[in-house]
Amino acid sequence: MAYLSIARCGSYERREVEQAVNKCLRELGGLERFISAGQRVLVKPNLLAADPPEKGTDTHPEVVRAVLKEILAIGAQPIVGDSPGLGSLSRVAEKAGIACICRELKVPLGAFNQEVQVRTAPEGKILKSFPLVKEMTEVDAVINLPRVKTHGLTRLTGAVKNLFGCVAGLHKGELHFRLQRADVFQEMLIDLALTVKPVLTIVDGVMAMEGAGPRNGRQRFMGLILAGENLFSVDAVIARLVGLKPSEVPLLALAAKRGINGIKESEIELKGEKIEEFMIRDFEVPPSSAKIDLHVPDWVIRLFRRYLSPYPVIRENCQQCLVCLEACPAKVIACSQGKIEIDDRHCIRCYCCQEFCPHNAIELKTSFWGRFL
Repeated sequence: MAYLSIARCGSYERREVEQAVNKCLRELGGLERFISAGQRVLVKPNLLAADPPEKGTDTHPEVVRAVLKEILAIGAQPIVGDSPGLGSLSRVAEKAGIACICRELKVPLGAFNQEVQVRTAPEGKILKSFPLVKEMTEVDAVINLPRVKTHGLTRLTGAVKNLFGCVAGLHKGELHFRLQRADVFQEMLIDLALTVKPVLTIVDGVMAMEGAGPRNGRQRFMGLILAGENLFSVDAVIARLVGLKPSEVPLLALAAKRGINGIKESEIELKGEKIEEFMIRDFEVPPSSAKIDLHVPDWVIRLFRRYLSPYPVIRENCQQCLVCLEACPAKVIACSQGKIEIDDRHCIRCYCCQEFCPHNAIELKTSFWGRFL
């Protein structure tokens, strides 16, 4: 049985966040169940891009502060880090308001600029090893701090997807390019979660993001902090909160197919507040890609990806900032005569361009046949 806790949190006011985080931890038996005094603990927030807290892109700094204070209170030694898709950790953390908190609490911000090859967990099936940031090998435990958001590729980005930031720098783009099949990429994310094995996940669910997440969606009040030990159970509960069955989230469907425990509702025990009080029935989530079995030939996948999967389109409000060119792992975006163009024939449908566009100038559209099917 996987045990999770939900605490009501109506705002990012400091005292309210601290009380909610503390309540979640107490419902799970206390932070001492997961870490001990003297241990080095990597705190892994979601630091996607250099946006201010009010935009809702990154884990809110008050959630990070509350968790750090709990870790310090039991005598453990936290370090904060992530590997943003664009920009340095120091710049992104500064803009997100997290670097300031680290200075205030005298908690180091990891460099996250060196990599170590870490052998995949025995249960892994896609990669033999991961190029992880060096700090991963220098700590005793990892605490995962994702935020509830939508995602064009995975529908939702939560506990499991947040760990992709443990992959060093440019290797994230390389993995997108190497693992172009959506199902294989998400199997890799499962392997990564089983390899990193955070001891605890604490979710920022005060303000969620719907629509064109994980950066350009709309913020939606959810009003909670969620915590649990089992990553997949946490994501299954997030799915229920936004009106989805776990089977409607491709990553969770693949995990269930592997026999990973804690995804079924009968395998989860929720403590604290009742989940029904927070569920949002009309939460806008990107459409799901059709389920493709791993044994389907690659040429079928390529046809599916080009003609049926949502495809990125440049909107008129494009500022020609060229961030999408830098973000594209397939290098199929170019600027010609002051206009951004995407080579749709070779687009791998990873949606990194839409994810990192700072102006919300890239839209994911579905073709007629995609909508029909």
